Amino acid sequence: MEQNARSYQALRTDSFDLLQVHNLKDTDDHLETLAALKADGKIRYVGITHVRSRLNSEAVGFIEKYKPDFIQCQYNMLDRSIENSVLPAAREHGVAVMINVPFGRGRLFRATSGEQIPGWASDFGVDSWGKFFLKFILAHPDVTVAIPGTVNDYHVVDNLGALKGRLPTQQERNRMIEYFNDL
Repeated sequence: MEQNARSYQALRTDSFDLLQVHNLKDTDDHLETLAALKADGKIRYVGITHVRSRLNSEAVGFIEKYKPDFIQCQYNMLDRSIENSVLPAAREHGVAVMINVPFGRGRLFRATSGEQIPGWASDFGVDSWGKFFLKFILAHPDVTVAIPGTVNDYHVVDNLGALKGRLPTQQERNRMIEYFNDL
């Protein structure tokens, strides 16, 4: 609580929109504290985060037990492990899903370096690999938002382009996976 008070003071605010327990550390204790802060109007939303696939079942347990407002986890074309665990639990309990590491810490770009984007991807507004990967994620019906990290202005603009045009259908998402896996 003392740390939260310092954070409010440092940021010159009396409330936060979202506070998350990072990497499921001391989650039970922290979620109880955050629930009290939410009840006092100091926090609008409470969430949990994790980036390791081996923690998916633990994350599902916290979703079922606490029903946080958000869960932030890794999801990309190389790691789709949450599709059969975290995403169904989030859907069932009304938990918003925030995707981190959408580019697999750059591994997706390394895997596609020098490769052509398939022509059919232009049907849903894709003209870059960044858009290809983000639209794949955003088209999943259980995903609320993706948070790609970058320090390059060009990449910020390109990433925002994933919001233009329609999202791929499930059939097109399957085709995207097949295309990527065949590279």
